[in-house]
Amino acid sequence: MFLTEKELSIIASHVPARRSEQSLLRAAVAIILRDSENGTEFLMMQRAMHEDDPWSGQMSFPGGKIDPQDESARHAAERETLEEVGVKLSESDYVGRLDDLYGLKVNNLFSVHVACFIYKPTEQIELRANYEVADMVWVSMQYLNQPENALDFYHPKDQSVRMPAVLINSAKDQVLWGLSLRMISMLYSLVGFELEVLSEQDQLALEQIEKRNLQLDQQGSRVARFFAER
Repeated sequence: MFLTEKELSIIASHVPARRSEQSLLRAAVAIILRDSENGTEFLMMQRAMHEDDPWSGQMSFPGGKIDPQDESARHAAERETLEEVGVKLSESDYVGRLDDLYGLKVNNLFSVHVACFIYKPTEQIELRANYEVADMVWVSMQYLNQPENALDFYHPKDQSVRMPAVLINSAKDQVLWGLSLRMISMLYSLVGFELEVLSEQDQLALEQIEKRNLQLDQQGSRVARFFAER
């Protein structure tokens, strides 16, 4: 399964929804694409374990907090990508931007506002992880065509809340879920692909997540403290 020039053109011409609701953190990430014998793949990293990181050990795309010195959200995504996985993204690598997304609410404020940028490097890249990264993995879009890769997954901070998810590697506790899965779902929807790994019910749940205000008081307090100290 490949993203062809047709799909890349759709991404490039997309006018993203840029939202301005108040949030505790503004962040930016990069979805890096490449073509291999397995089709088009995207790069994911597993965050290193750290007690002060609310996303410790989770799968994510390279990226992070938008700092005051960053010229733009895109600049932040590219800076963080270079720092975390050693990839210097250039103008020729850039494809386009997805709609902005928000995380769960904490005391009536969104925990995070994420801008997501798509890249497809024109040259072969060499990955080099820093201390924030425990592992890196290329996930093929074909893998997301296989329903058997879906996972019966519950929110790490509230086992009563079931979340749509995809198992990447059980031995390493690598699961694609939450905001990262919502980004991939948005990408698929934009180019007209079906995210076949998820059931119709789970796909609907992904679309509705942002409208929910999950009552995760314990997680909310920890996230709030984490951001307040930064």
